[in-house]
Amino acid sequence: MTLAFIFDSVGFGEWFVLLAVVVVVVGPKRLPETARKLGQWYARLCRAAEGFKRQLMDMDADVTRAAADAKREAEDAFRIEGDESSAKPFMEA
Repeated sequence: MTLAFIFDSVGFGEWFVLLAVVVVVVGPKRLPETARKLGQWYARLCRAAEGFKRQLMDMDADVTRAAADAKREAEDAFRIEGDESSAKPFMEA
């Protein structure tokens, strides 16, 4: 997703200039090693982002489950007392 945005917004000439600057700064001998390290860092970043996203989704599921449990308990409490009309707003929500 992010890479598609980068590749679509940068033209061929800009990539060529960027590559030339990288070759001059890093040097042709260290270029493969540097590219490998950048790839490893990018993979780590992607894994961390995926883990963070998974944690957020789990938290959302927990909150949804807790809300459903609270709703069920409230409905049960009204039913136990025999007041069925008070339980209806909880069922509609």
